[in-house]
Amino acid sequence: MPTVWNCLYLPFNEHSTVAQALEHSLTQRGYTLYNPFGILPGKSYPRSARLFVSPVRQQWVKVLGTLDEALVADVSRLALGVWLSLDGTSGHIRTYRDGQEVDPFDSLTPYLCAGCTAQDLAQALNGNFTADGTKAAEAGLPFDALPDDIKALSGKVNSGQAEKLFNRLSGNLMKKVAGGSGQAEAAQNLVQQGDGSPDWNSAGGQRVSALMACLNVPDNWREPAFDALRDAYQLHSRWQRNPNARAYPGDEAVMAAVPDALMYTPVYGGADA
Repeated sequence: MPTVWNCLYLPFNEHSTVAQALEHSLTQRGYTLYNPFGILPGKSYPRSARLFVSPVRQQWVKVLGTLDEALVADVSRLALGVWLSLDGTSGHIRTYRDGQEVDPFDSLTPYLCAGCTAQDLAQALNGNFTADGTKAAEAGLPFDALPDDIKALSGKVNSGQAEKLFNRLSGNLMKKVAGGSGQAEAAQNLVQQGDGSPDWNSAGGQRVSALMACLNVPDNWREPAFDALRDAYQLHSRWQRNPNARAYPGDEAVMAAVPDALMYTPVYGGADA
């Protein structure tokens, strides 16, 4: 199942107030708040809302997780809400204020960063974007499927040589997967689907990135990913409760991925129906 990158940004200076607004919105809709990071596992719910609220950074608060329109509208009563999502290759940009959806151009213009103009903002919102890495995808092997060390070499090699390499790698892979049969096309499609993660090289990903490049938000606005934060928060909480807790293989890497996880505020709610 595809992983949806789903975040809300608010120019606000009280992250605890944002967390409280989310909690109020959930309880008003019949959710029961719970803590999934305690010593004992809590009740399992058929429906759940899983959110984290970041500390204030450069006068912005970020909410990441299972956002929906009702939550975003409720929290926008505190400040402008910039709701962004990337589902595979489909990017969405919506802005809310005082509980209502508002025009993104007019509402975001006051938050342009130094060096960006209203024209840049309009281009990000309305311009045409095409996917990066098209040649790699046409060759049969998506660029994002490559290991990080190989991707790092992309800027250091001749593009023609790189394309030949992609062709050779993907061709060999298709033969091995499909056994040289007529299933090669199906195997190629499987590889191109990747792991379902948001594709920041897609047109939708580029649109969201272009918008955020126009705003005075932190440079690392994409980080951390929800899953990485959730896992790191769980381990940091465990070690905070018990500094002598047993360490398991991989724990250190998970915690190092989001070293400030405990600065985020989790907001979890569950509903029975």
